[in-house]
Amino acid sequence: MNTRYDLPPITLATNDYNRLLFTAMIRQKHNRRKPDFLLKELRRAKICHPSALPEDVVSTNCRVIYRIDNEVKSRAHLLVHPEDLIWPGAEISVTTPLGTALLGLRVGDRMAFVEDGRVREVYVEGIGLRFLDDGSTVTRTPGSITWI
Repeated sequence: MNTRYDLPPITLATNDYNRLLFTAMIRQKHNRRKPDFLLKELRRAKICHPSALPEDVVSTNCRVIYRIDNEVKSRAHLLVHPEDLIWPGAEISVTTPLGTALLGLRVGDRMAFVEDGRVREVYVEGIGLRFLDDGSTVTRTPGSITWI
């Protein structure tokens, strides 16, 4: 990783942290795509109860709107655990370099990550729907939360 980038603080809910730590350890044991970046991010994360996760923080099961490098057009994907990936066109695994870089960021944050040997930068523009563990959905709009 290029040292010219400062790392933004990240916040994770305990359920994401525990599940991702387990995933990283299993991958490390089986030598599948070394989870070094994911483990580094987990080590530096501030952990909180899921109900205390700020609404402007990227977590798994939320739709994140972002730009990579200086792209003109925004992208939007649902950030998911690798075993929950069912629609790659609309979802991104949290264990990919981009997914790991997005995890725990706040709206407005930038984070560098390495993809195919290149240092790239992701910028979080917004958070859309967040799906909760109980199957309900929280719709995020400025100033309000609507339960569906």
